[in-house]
Amino acid sequence: MVPRQPPTVVALFILVTLVVTGPLVGVDAVRTQPTTIGDGTAAISSVQLPTSEIRITDGRFGTKVAYLRVPDASVTVDSVTGRPRLLYQVTVPALDISREDEQVLSEGQSGTYRLASGDRAVVPSALERNVYRGTVLLRVQSFETAETIVAENVTVQVER
Repeated sequence: MVPRQPPTVVALFILVTLVVTGPLVGVDAVRTQPTTIGDGTAAISSVQLPTSEIRITDGRFGTKVAYLRVPDASVTVDSVTGRPRLLYQVTVPALDISREDEQVLSEGQSGTYRLASGDRAVVPSALERNVYRGTVLLRVQSFETAETIVAENVTVQVER
């Protein structure tokens, strides 16, 4: 039987990782996304936003809570100048609900981005109707401009 040395191997791996990602070698182990908006704009070539899927359904496993289900938006960006942000917002005013997600872009950063505002719990006693009106907004914003890509009124069906 061959003895194993897992603590030695783990310690060696950690030591090598620290040296490689440290200031002497300069390898960036963590690439952070920009978090602050600035001036600029972005060219959008396509948007996939299934607004017909926005609805209110019962929670699972007997939670006795309903949820506003908001689908993800997929946005293809062809080009970016400056540091604008993509903003995806779904609002249901009668229920006092607003869900949003944003992605700050950087100069030259193109590609497809997924914006996911997530679901929101709604107390079932607050649901007095079977249908609510909502709005969906997708914008490119910066300090110098605000371009609306999608602005749509939606019908939010309560499914029980």
